[in-house]
Amino acid sequence: MEKTEKILDVIIIGGGPAGLMCAFYCGTAGMKPMILEALDFLGGQSAALYPEKPVYDIPGIIECTGQELADSLTDQVMQIEPMIEYNQSVEELKQVDNIWNIHCKSGKVFKCKAIVVATGKGAFSPIKLGFPGESEYLGKGVTYTVKQLAAFKGQDVLIVGGGDSAMDWTNTLKDIAKSITLIHRRDGFKAHAGAVNQVKALAESGEINMFIPYEIRKIEGKDKVEKVTIFNNQTQEEKSFPVQSVILCAGFRPTTEALKKWGLDLNEKGMIKTHEICKTSLPGIFAIGDATEYTGKRHLMVMEFGEAASAAGAVSTHVYGKGKGGAEWWAGPKKKRTGNVEVDKDSENKTGQQNPKDKEKQTVKS
Repeated sequence: MEKTEKILDVIIIGGGPAGLMCAFYCGTAGMKPMILEALDFLGGQSAALYPEKPVYDIPGIIECTGQELADSLTDQVMQIEPMIEYNQSVEELKQVDNIWNIHCKSGKVFKCKAIVVATGKGAFSPIKLGFPGESEYLGKGVTYTVKQLAAFKGQDVLIVGGGDSAMDWTNTLKDIAKSITLIHRRDGFKAHAGAVNQVKALAESGEINMFIPYEIRKIEGKDKVEKVTIFNNQTQEEKSFPVQSVILCAGFRPTTEALKKWGLDLNEKGMIKTHEICKTSLPGIFAIGDATEYTGKRHLMVMEFGEAASAAGAVSTHVYGKGKGGAEWWAGPKKKRTGNVEVDKDSENKTGQQNPKDKEKQTVKS
């Protein structure tokens, strides 16, 4: 085991949106956090699974892609200069003399006073539907994610699901694919009502095909998907039509094996139970984002950001005590903007007033 003797204030496990924002808020509270990321890049599911998926529910951003969101959050957190360790899958957590020792599969051991678990849905294990041909044609027309929109250009595409991803891909791909068919196994939808109404309007206008309550009976083809048969799960009526791509949007199941080994209290769905201010059942360990669940929880990005801020405050209290914080080593980006005037902070004096002789350093943006 390669041990790091330095004891850090806080280590955040997971470099997705929740983890990145928590690191940022820890930084603004005067701590210098470390992020442990299992992949070799930051951004979590937004970057790994949905880089070209449009995102509409980030406050202040009308629309962006998953990759653009990941890039923007990464740029933001880099302002506080966090320590980052890539390719680090956490194997075990041990507390010794009130200090947490994080043991990784790489053999490295990291020490800290507090931990924030922001692992999301873990290893991104997709929920499989189990119909004939699902595994056989995986990567040959069957997919659980959309990474490149251009790959569906001119194709007949079948989308399966009733959640936000199914609605989003239907809206996004309708102008790229040759045809879109959406099926869902029941009348109710998990997606936002507005998105569902938009898709239903597309079906009514004939821009897409929608069949409810339908499921996949089988997929056929030679080396790749060529045809699909669907069936009404109430009447057993079948429909067959040509497709080249099938996008399965049944969601992702949390991989809870590691969480169980860590000793965290989980619910029946394998999610971390959190209590007051993102606290888990273990002292000094907090949890945020898609890995958690509590009464009233909605799995929305905006809630993750709120949890990130709350957890950072809770970590500061745990490490330094209530009303206190770490050293004030970060006071905002070097360049700051007030209205349409960008000011170089190095030109300001200690009272916060700009030195008259440095006025030429202002750049007025037209």
